[in-house]
Amino acid sequence: MLSMSKLRDRQKGLLWTLLFFFIASMTVGGLVGGANIMDVIKSAFGGIDTRLYVGRIDDENIPISYYLNERQNQINRFRQQGRSIDGRTIQNAGDFAWNTIVERKIKDEKIKEFNIEVQSDEIYDFLLLTPPLAFQNNLKDLGLYKDEEGNFILEDYQSAVQNGSLPDTTNQLLILWERYLKTYLADRKLQNIYNNSTSINDEEVKLDYLQNNINCKIDALSIEFNSIDNDLIEISDEEISNKYNIDKEEKYKLEESVTVQYILFENIDQSGLDSTAIVEKQDSLLQLAIDFSSDAEIMSFKESLEEYNLQVTDTIDVTESFTNNSGIPFNMGVLRSAVRFAFDNNIGQTSEPFNSNNGLAIFNILNKNSSSYKSLEESKAQIKRSLIRDKKKEFALSTLKNVNLNDDWDSISKNNDLISLNQDLSSNIGGSFQTIGRSNELSAIILEMNINDQSHILESSSHYFVFKLKEIDTFDEAAYNDLYDSLKTQVLNRARNQSFNSWLNNEKKNADIKDLRFKIF
Repeated sequence: MLSMSKLRDRQKGLLWTLLFFFIASMTVGGLVGGANIMDVIKSAFGGIDTRLYVGRIDDENIPISYYLNERQNQINRFRQQGRSIDGRTIQNAGDFAWNTIVERKIKDEKIKEFNIEVQSDEIYDFLLLTPPLAFQNNLKDLGLYKDEEGNFILEDYQSAVQNGSLPDTTNQLLILWERYLKTYLADRKLQNIYNNSTSINDEEVKLDYLQNNINCKIDALSIEFNSIDNDLIEISDEEISNKYNIDKEEKYKLEESVTVQYILFENIDQSGLDSTAIVEKQDSLLQLAIDFSSDAEIMSFKESLEEYNLQVTDTIDVTESFTNNSGIPFNMGVLRSAVRFAFDNNIGQTSEPFNSNNGLAIFNILNKNSSSYKSLEESKAQIKRSLIRDKKKEFALSTLKNVNLNDDWDSISKNNDLISLNQDLSSNIGGSFQTIGRSNELSAIILEMNINDQSHILESSSHYFVFKLKEIDTFDEAAYNDLYDSLKTQVLNRARNQSFNSWLNNEKKNADIKDLRFKIF
């Protein structure tokens, strides 16, 4: 039974907890600087203060300033490439920036673990002996170490470095390059460690040769999944319901959203107008949008529509996440400012005009919607299509299994409308065969087969099939030995090129990453 004494004891515990956080926050100046005590408590228990941090990677919170700096770096790269900087470009830059930050943390941790941080003498040797072309151009831009034709004079530069006679004008340049090379050279060491740890054996080299140099010819008896008529497939309501419940959380959950209505003042048609007229019309359109927005805040959105004799352009549900353009029509472009307005304000409020790709848009908040699930009735058609695809594969497999594959294949094909016979299909054993496509399993077993041998039932991306081996090239030992050294180098280089990226991608999958950018921007 819950007694008053127990309740008072619990209240005391809560008060002491709140007092602790209050004193702690006062100590570090948090509350004095305007911090909310609930944010302080949330942070203490693993939450992320989105006023300060854009997310977390493992145990490290990522400051918003760090993210914004990386995003701006990417925007600058896009600008140098001649790309226009619009909302979608900025969002893409943000995605690149976040990925860069994630990879940077993973690589830095491994660099520290392997104790391969770059020392000053390494940077010195690198810039002295192998100055990058960009660095050479930087020096030439300062009017240094170039001949009359603008070529870099390496000997003069190296002599100046060794004699300590580089001019003061290079100081800032050297600081920038030292920062860059500290990271670049460490990354290169890390990548070399993973790449050089990769090895291959003679069997891998030989398999690569066989897959790309041994040609064969086959007959194939096959069923294409999509050629099966839908009428042959039965899907019950119970199956649909069971599939809905299995996939409900992953596929049919609806995000928290905000229902907004908006009016779009479309861009003016500039054809046939001179620059003065275009500016005047644009100014007039902007003023109209500002006036409408201001009046809607004073009166209401509905009354403002009536006052200006306008109609709502559309009503949409906006979500915070970056997926599906956050619910904003794609032809309007990325309008994260509109998304933030919708989630950061109350029902009934009207926005200022936002620049979209096709005009000035003003939004009015109608409703706040909690996360929910798409109903079974709404999802039924999608689920049925998915089940039909799966059952077509099952039907195709069952059909082939029920055929006596030792019978004449021409007769089998003629007596079953679903089964096709394709003869004399040619390819190298690692390639794609006409009709049935590519099959890793076919490549694996064909080397163990003899002429006229028949396979078991195999699967490609579009077919179930069986095949008979009609012809296959003889393995030429001498030709293989002639190519062995160059082929081994190719296979090894290919494996090494994949090694570092495979490690990095695997680390990203296993990292505890919380990306909260959508809560801020």
